[in-house]
Amino acid sequence: MPPAAGRASKPVPTLPRPPLVVFFDAGDTLLSPWPSFAARFVLVAEAAGERFEQAEVEAALAEAARDAGWPTDWTDPATQRTFWEGFYHGILGRLGPRGDRDELVGAMFATFSDPATYRLFPDVRPTLQALRAAGIRLGIISNFEPWLLDVLELEGVRHLFEAEAVSGVLGVAKPDPAIFYSALSAAGVEAGDAVHVGDSVPLDVEPAWAVGMAAVLVDRAGRAGPSKAPRLADLTGLPALFR
Repeated sequence: MPPAAGRASKPVPTLPRPPLVVFFDAGDTLLSPWPSFAARFVLVAEAAGERFEQAEVEAALAEAARDAGWPTDWTDPATQRTFWEGFYHGILGRLGPRGDRDELVGAMFATFSDPATYRLFPDVRPTLQALRAAGIRLGIISNFEPWLLDVLELEGVRHLFEAEAVSGVLGVAKPDPAIFYSALSAAGVEAGDAVHVGDSVPLDVEPAWAVGMAAVLVDRAGRAGPSKAPRLADLTGLPALFR
């Protein structure tokens, strides 16, 4: 909705240089299925006797993600399983009609719910280390199941994050401002001294701005919509933004 006549729109928070804390989204910002979602999808399908090209899976994934009704309750395992199974059915449906695919969808759910499936992007570890070396504290604000913390443990980086706000643990999800306020409270900082880094304009950038935090958009796939936030193709250039 446009601002009322005669009323200026709320200014976009500027980047503090340096911030006291940088918070990160997890999925598609810090980590993803290894070697990628589409590549792992192809491997699971091949094991079940179905063959797909990675490019067609990537296209179907983009459409499914765009059309999905993403849940806000990340605490109930049954709700999450229902959503993800529907999501995998949606991808498979875009790849062509077949018979009963419930067994394949079950295999997809098991694979993508396994913390061992996930890896940090190559640019993440050196970026986190550079920020810490500059005296900047780190945190997490993510819509993810509780086992995100297991992924961070397996990747050897959980100890780097001083404040964790994970929707599956807290029972509140982005874009609800409560998850951002929870992270700020856990870190003991004001919104103006913090930055949130994520891959989604509606789930990361805009709600961070709404609570007074600056934001950086990480657009790894080149598919994020327009935004006035600083935009990076990966995290390599992030430390330079705060100098």
